Amino acid sequence: MAESNTDSSQLVEKTEVWTNEEFEAFIDTELTKDPLHKNYPELFKRAPKIISLWRQRYEGNAPLWKRLFKSERVLKEFIEAAPFIDSIERLVLSTELKDGEKFRIIDLACGRGYLSMFLSELLPPDRVERCILVDKQWPMHNLPPKEHHINWSHIYGSLKDSSIPYNYYDSWPVKLNTSKVNLKNSKEVTNMEQRLFQNKGPIVLVAVHLCGTLSLRAVELFNRNPETKFFCLKPCCLPTMVHAKRDEIFKLGEHSFPAKEVCMSGKWKKGEWHGPPRTTTKKYFERWADHLYLGIDDKDATKIKKTIMVQRFGGYQNEFLLAERLPETNPVWDVLQRQVEGESNDEDLSNICQPVGDNS
Repeated sequence: MAESNTDSSQLVEKTEVWTNEEFEAFIDTELTKDPLHKNYPELFKRAPKIISLWRQRYEGNAPLWKRLFKSERVLKEFIEAAPFIDSIERLVLSTELKDGEKFRIIDLACGRGYLSMFLSELLPPDRVERCILVDKQWPMHNLPPKEHHINWSHIYGSLKDSSIPYNYYDSWPVKLNTSKVNLKNSKEVTNMEQRLFQNKGPIVLVAVHLCGTLSLRAVELFNRNPETKFFCLKPCCLPTMVHAKRDEIFKLGEHSFPAKEVCMSGKWKKGEWHGPPRTTTKKYFERWADHLYLGIDDKDATKIKKTIMVQRFGGYQNEFLLAERLPETNPVWDVLQRQVEGESNDEDLSNICQPVGDNS
């Protein structure tokens, strides 16, 4: 059941009087209720400390923290991104970078940016240049947020909002930058590619919860940009019926398929599903994920599609697509190719806890 605004507000008020240790213990208890913690015990162990660091960062700004911290939402975002976070950390720590190179992470349709916020606290700043949070709902770069925008105060603080006395931007270990892009607008996407995909170092392209045809755009971006070393895609809802009614053919590289194979009517309204039975939509979703996977260009890449149970109790959006341009990063793929549900990923973590070339 979704967390109500009233419950969320009461929880925030309750946690305000907790010590950092009490707050972390609460987060740890909530996270260990999810069976996925057995797959990623080390990552789940570190998550409460990271969320506690956010709480400490926004101390003195209760309205912002109340807006940002809805425990069920934050924990859900972490759990559903955990397989990607694990793979990205292994990639970043294990890759031998050339002099002056750093990773750049591009987080598509990021929403408030929880995934990049986690990565900023986890990854070493000397190996990651920045995370770029891409979403059409951000304000324009030089304008203040309006009511329909995602408020970026938690990212920038006083750097963008003079009413806030704290500069949050400089407090992020790995810098976070927002970028307003409508991924359905080809002109905006082309402009984004020219601005963001030019980097002295490898690019990680992350796309979690991409609705409908946005997943097509994400695959196209990976296929089209050889600078993208690593790609993570977790599709969300299916394309709408308008594409099927137009008899559209979706094309990704050399793979194409009729829209009618994957389009589905239906929507959520006030927490209830109005549409075909979930058993039907699940079949369509799995077919959608298969087509997206086949559309990832693997001429110079390794790719994998995995079912990882992050949604339970009727949820079925458990397909994770990952690809890496050659050469493979062995600590990433050794785990991805052997992992089954309930198996710990931490067996080899001690071997990569220091970045390549760092013997300190």
